[in-house]
Amino acid sequence: CKALYERILEKKKCKKVALIAVCNKLLRQAFGILKNRIQYQQNY
Repeated sequence: CKALYERILEKKKCKKVALIAVCNKLLRQAFGILKNRIQYQQNY
């Protein structure tokens, strides 16, 4: 997530846009885990 955040900031986007992108990524991962009923993989 940190790499995504920093990559977006390098593109001269605001911090809020970068935070929302990180939040969306985490939400997609959480819903994917719940929907497919798979174990969380920390190093994915």
